[in-house]
Amino acid sequence: MVLELLTQILVWAALGLIVWYLLVRFIPRNFLAWFGGAIILTLVIFSFLDPNDETIGAIWRIISLPLTPLGFSLALLLFSFKELLPFKEGFKVTNGRYVAIAFVILLVCSTPIVARFFINQAEQAVQRAYDAQRGICDDVCPVEIPTEVPLSRVAAMVVIGENADIVSPLDELPDQADSRERFEPVLVSRLTSAGRLYDRLIRSGSNPFVIVTAGPVVADDEEEVAIEEDLRQVLIRNGVPRDAIIIEDAGTDVHRAMEQTKSFLDDRGLLSDPDTPQRSASRVALVAPAVTMRRAALTFEEADIQVVAWPTNLYGSGELTGDTLARLSDLVPSAEALRITTRYWNEVLTSFYYFLRGWLPGFDVRWNEIVELVPVPE
Repeated sequence: MVLELLTQILVWAALGLIVWYLLVRFIPRNFLAWFGGAIILTLVIFSFLDPNDETIGAIWRIISLPLTPLGFSLALLLFSFKELLPFKEGFKVTNGRYVAIAFVILLVCSTPIVARFFINQAEQAVQRAYDAQRGICDDVCPVEIPTEVPLSRVAAMVVIGENADIVSPLDELPDQADSRERFEPVLVSRLTSAGRLYDRLIRSGSNPFVIVTAGPVVADDEEEVAIEEDLRQVLIRNGVPRDAIIIEDAGTDVHRAMEQTKSFLDDRGLLSDPDTPQRSASRVALVAPAVTMRRAALTFEEADIQVVAWPTNLYGSGELTGDTLARLSDLVPSAEALRITTRYWNEVLTSFYYFLRGWLPGFDVRWNEIVELVPVPE
């Protein structure tokens, strides 16, 4: 198997070199530059027309690598060699400014205190917005309008799977050799947390469906059925009955998950009319990573689906306080901090894409665009 894979890689590499030689030999370089720009522009257009296409998504992730902190730094280091081709003095003469900028980017993005600051801002965005709106409502709302979150109005739970908006998890390389689960630990943790939320909702008087977005599954039909069954088993072990579990495997992004959920609720008559007062409308409890919760929840809210947020997989640690000597370690760069900063930056780019698509509300703050939070038990 490994030999076959290496052979395929070598063949593709040889074909690529041959094609590149022919293009450079017989086609003017100016034309190639315009041709490459046209290809990138075409990919951008197709990413807007069909964001769920896996091929376009994979190619775009490769092309957009320089937009990440690590990719941008590597690009700067590559172009710092003044005569990279034909390697006359490429590794002797460098552009010091490019090297300095790349060094600063890597240093800042890999510093734990910086990574924690950015990730805290993203993870606490929903909490801050909800607290601010609740404070406004306490001052100006009529007495009969409650500010408590009506958990009894939750008609469905939506658990955002790990393949939403990305092909593979950003948290770690896949390795389940020493685990009985076929899923990433981060996804198992989210499903376990969803089980706790389900128990909370049952005790609050609701009886919700549990919709899990499995994302793209690269497997045959038999393997896909096995994966879906394993997802159900994780939820069943955490107290969710089998007949309440719905596996949706077509949605590869949060927006598609929203469309599937809206269609599911509408077919069963569980979707509230857009004119229904906010306090009386049915809710969807959204289980998603805290860093993506703001975007995910507002995507549902933009479609007139009231959301109760249940953030999971928190990376931040609250306020940056503590012993001074202990905090000195936060100034030592680490790969983990760079990974967290990259996760935050990817969320910024994805949110920008959602905004351009019109999938997020505008910047005017209204009550029906503020996401409610499941209250923490005292």
